Amino acid sequence: MAKRFLVLIFALSFIGLLSGCSNEGSPSGGDTDISDDFGGYRPTDEEPAFGDEIIATEMVADDDYDDPMLAVSEVESSFENDLADIYALRIVWGQLRYDPDVTEITDWSGSLTVSRGIEVLRKVIKFEPSQDWIVLREDPAVIEWVSQTTVHYDGIFVNIVIPPADEETETEPVTILFETGPFSVTFEADELAALDTIYYLEDDSNAVAFHALKVERYGCPKGFLAGRWGKNEEGEGIFFGKWMSKWDELMGHLEGTWADGEFYGKYIDENGQFEGLLKGGYHSGNSASAKHRHSGWFRGYYYDADGNILGVLKGNYHEVPKNSTMGFFQGRWKQYCGEFSTVDDGMDD
Repeated sequence: MAKRFLVLIFALSFIGLLSGCSNEGSPSGGDTDISDDFGGYRPTDEEPAFGDEIIATEMVADDDYDDPMLAVSEVESSFENDLADIYALRIVWGQLRYDPDVTEITDWSGSLTVSRGIEVLRKVIKFEPSQDWIVLREDPAVIEWVSQTTVHYDGIFVNIVIPPADEETETEPVTILFETGPFSVTFEADELAALDTIYYLEDDSNAVAFHALKVERYGCPKGFLAGRWGKNEEGEGIFFGKWMSKWDELMGHLEGTWADGEFYGKYIDENGQFEGLLKGGYHSGNSASAKHRHSGWFRGYYYDADGNILGVLKGNYHEVPKNSTMGFFQGRWKQYCGEFSTVDDGMDD
């Protein structure tokens, strides 16, 4: 049903999309009452980071990592192989929301291993000097790290390149193993294109979030989302965070409100220029844990200044059931631009 609904919306807005993929022109849009359909948000420029000090200081770019594997000829040639599959994988572990009450150290030292192919480490996420580091790499199929968390989280952003299989000798599916003391999991490579999941540990506090996408050389723009989801001091549902490219580069920020199963918001670039209005729904999960009953998933669209659909966003959230206490969200976005794709990324379900 969701796919048929999407097709209908896409068809109705196709003409608008042809002119709406660019935000050049009037940033205020043609309809001065469009804010009525987007929770009061208007298609206007803002101060960078919405003029919010917390967004400006916390929702920043992840740290680049100069992976020595990029100097290895085997690795360089893998990216140049048009028949190879390339994936972008973002993993964060620990307290996915900032929790100042956590004092116990969790040791997440571990590894990420692809059974066939190569891995390139592009970013380290919230690693603290002298406490967290990447182990000197010797095998292009393995990334190892030392990581400890208390109040917050660490993570990595990786490219995985899988060359075409030799059909006679390489018959097993390619797997990706994430292995740490607190938690380990294995994915098949075919799962990465639609990977969007969070695992909660038995301590009901720590978690590991996996978000990935397939890098299409000539595909439409897409990327990642991450930030905070919770309530302000007045008990109103709010969210804010960062909008990232498929290479995990910071593109801008988003903020919004949520209530009664619906959310509204706005996306701006790093300079505060209007990029899109947000609208969609969220749904709580059915976990037996009291904490996780406040977790769930969200899905919606982002729109241009005239109300035409530009693309879709989808992910997971965790709300802390207290006023003025923030949880988190992690997700992905994809722009519609008319390019045909055969990748099942799970965004249209």
